[in-house]
Amino acid sequence: MFEAADPALQTSVPATADVVRRTAIEAALTPADPAVGRRVLLYTPGPDRIDARYHPATGADPSAGERVVLAVARAVAHRELDDRELAIIAYSESSIDYPFRLCLWSLAVDHLTNLPHGTLRTLIFVAEAEIDIDLHCQVGRGFRFALSSTRLLRRNHRQDLRVAARRVANSTRPVVFFLGAGFGASSRLPLGNVLRDTAIRRLLAPVDEFTPSHELGLQFHEWVASHEGWLTESETAMRADEFARQLTLEQVIRIEKRVGDGLRTLQEFRVHHDDVIRSPGGAARNLAHVLARMAGRVIVIEVNFDRLVEQLCRVPTRVFFSDAHFETAAEYVRQYGAGTETAIPVLKLHGSIEEPDTCVVSDEQMQQGVGQGKLNSLRAVLQEPPLWIYVGASMRDRDLRYFYRSEEFAKGVEELWVSPYLDVSVADVARDRAALWEKPERAWISDHLVTETADAFFQDLRDELP
Repeated sequence: MFEAADPALQTSVPATADVVRRTAIEAALTPADPAVGRRVLLYTPGPDRIDARYHPATGADPSAGERVVLAVARAVAHRELDDRELAIIAYSESSIDYPFRLCLWSLAVDHLTNLPHGTLRTLIFVAEAEIDIDLHCQVGRGFRFALSSTRLLRRNHRQDLRVAARRVANSTRPVVFFLGAGFGASSRLPLGNVLRDTAIRRLLAPVDEFTPSHELGLQFHEWVASHEGWLTESETAMRADEFARQLTLEQVIRIEKRVGDGLRTLQEFRVHHDDVIRSPGGAARNLAHVLARMAGRVIVIEVNFDRLVEQLCRVPTRVFFSDAHFETAAEYVRQYGAGTETAIPVLKLHGSIEEPDTCVVSDEQMQQGVGQGKLNSLRAVLQEPPLWIYVGASMRDRDLRYFYRSEEFAKGVEELWVSPYLDVSVADVARDRAALWEKPERAWISDHLVTETADAFFQDLRDELP
């Protein structure tokens, strides 16, 4: 086992005889962006020794992050790997510049994968890092296992994505795509947690932009708890760390409104939305193709404000997003199920940025529940138990908890979650759900989980559909 912080890896090491592995190191540690202007090269400072250095050299001592990169390069080039069947290389990403984080990850998942070797069979990389979906969760290149606090996260095999896409494509049930914030990530729309953290930083300013989310939550709790009456009854009963772990955007907006900041978070979202929607990401583009091929047997339900679906869909849609719209939504869904209506229903449960007054953004709105019109439309979707696919959904929407957890919903509905890894809130829902799933042989959450991004899922589903 090699640790990048080990003093033995801060200088030259015994050299591997494996020329292919040495070549892979230099190829991987050359950033794809030429603007970075530096790469890592190996050299031999003496007989049977090998070392790594940045090129071109600056003359300054390596930074903490540079020392980590050089240490990993030396570990991979170490002679010990020539004689071992199993090896582990561990490092921390925290101090490494992003281009070289990409390089180290590529070294592990691209350049060293399946290299021929006479002895070495398994090389494990352990990276201490905040999970970055773009870096750590891509198809065939993502982490296999991760520890998050006390939870072990396990990502499924690449083949499981194909199996799931084929299952959806061949389903004889109606299909529901329930879209959460993760669906819009590739279109550069911020996740709810990002909006939440941005709002907290603005409220608590000045705050270091690199302060982790959990620490922000703790600081936010300390500030809110210092004011009498700002915490709700249920929040008052929580420990600070529990409050920080469960903190939602809606709770922060409640405080934002209290201090007279209006709905600045929503206003900023609309400006950003109108800018990026002109060049949507892969998930949105591929879903448009999927909906065109599945029209007549597919329904879209969203808790997002964006207009990606209705703007890109290539076939007619019927969009419901206001309370007035939802007065007729249930009847329309029933007619669509019977085949007398053909435009795909799009049920936007939290409103649309098209009309900001319809957006459900505050904790008070969440606590009022989903509303009878929306509840009736959801029940109409269940008239023929569908294959219900959550895509990038956190399951933390308080107004929908009763519906999610009801026997009326769970019994008979076949569920599938598409998420880069198992979120704790999804795990909580699934823990209560297993007894109601209709197929005992598929009673584990792992049987209902596609650990990939929305982009990867809709690309594979598009490929599977005729």
